[in-house]
Amino acid sequence: MESSIETLRDEINRIDESIIKLLSARMEVAKKIAALKKNKGIQVEDKARESQLFLKIQREAKENLIDEDFVSEIFGLIVSHSKKVQNKLLED
Repeated sequence: MESSIETLRDEINRIDESIIKLLSARMEVAKKIAALKKNKGIQVEDKARESQLFLKIQREAKENLIDEDFVSEIFGLIVSHSKKVQNKLLED
């Protein structure tokens, strides 16, 4: 059965909604991490963790046949925003 453009666009819309919900959930977890870091006097930036994360996402991108640079760029934005949110919470 051939899909129509409208049907496929609806599918993309549902996927986009899922991505936004997942990003929101990720930011909520980042806020919890910020609270723990604040209580323990730990810096927001953790280069070792970031390196591990980027190696992991690049591997997963490759396994899922998605351009590794594209995924790294997206996660770069996500990590950057997460650190921004965490730093703001640590200032309060």
